[in-house]
Amino acid sequence: MKNKCRYLTKRQSKSFKIKNQTIYLYPDNDNNELFMNDDDHAVKTANNVWDASLILSKFLEKQCNENKLDFKGKKVIELGAGKSIPSLTSSILGASMVTITDAPIVIPEIEKIIKLNGFENNNVLAKPLDWENRKDYIPFLIDKGPWDFILAADVIWVDYLIVPLVDSIDELSTPSYTTLLLCHQSRTTRSDNMLFDTLKKRGWKIQKVSRDELNLEEGFWKDNVDIYQGQKEQE
Repeated sequence: MKNKCRYLTKRQSKSFKIKNQTIYLYPDNDNNELFMNDDDHAVKTANNVWDASLILSKFLEKQCNENKLDFKGKKVIELGAGKSIPSLTSSILGASMVTITDAPIVIPEIEKIIKLNGFENNNVLAKPLDWENRKDYIPFLIDKGPWDFILAADVIWVDYLIVPLVDSIDELSTPSYTTLLLCHQSRTTRSDNMLFDTLKKRGWKIQKVSRDELNLEEGFWKDNVDIYQGQKEQE
C-alpha cells in the first residue's frame, strides 16, 4: 500500500459518493469567483478538498453500514468544515440536524455547496465560528445542541490554533454524551503532542481508531492520517 489517499491522486475530481449518492465538490463550470479572487488564507484553505475529509466521510459510511455508528436522528456539528464533505455525509447517513461551521468569510461558499447538493431543505445549515473569537458565535451553536457528534477533519496546521480549537470543542460538547470524531493528519510530533495533551488535560478520553476500521478496500487511507474517537468525562 502506498502513502496516499487513492481518490485524490488526481485532483480534478469534482464529485464524491456516499451510499451511492453523489456529493458535488465544485460547480461544473468551476466558476468559483469567491475563491479565485480572494487572497484570504482561510478562504484558500477552505477551497481545498483535503484527504482527511474524504477518509473521515468514508469511515462514517463504513461504520454506519456495519452498525458500529448510528447517525439516524442525530445532531451533528462540523468544525473548520471547508468543503463540508463529512457534514453532507452525515446528512446522507440520516442525521436530523447538521450544522457546518467555518470562518465567517467561508460561509457564503459553504452555502453554495449546500445548495449545489440540494441540502438546503434537509436541516443542513452553515454558521460562522471563529475559534479565536467565539463569544460572538458560540451561544447560538450551544443553544442548538446538545450535539451527538462533533466532526473535524485536518483542522490543525499551526500550533496557535490548538487551544482555541479545543476550547471550541469543549464549549460545544456535553460530557459523557457528545462523541468527538477527529480525523487528524500528523505534520509534526510537537503539534500532535500539544493537541492530544490539551484534550487529555480537559478531561477527554480519546482513542485512536484501528486502521482496519477505515475504508481500506477503496483506498481511503493515508499513512499519516488517523481517526480519533472519544468523549469528555464527567467532572
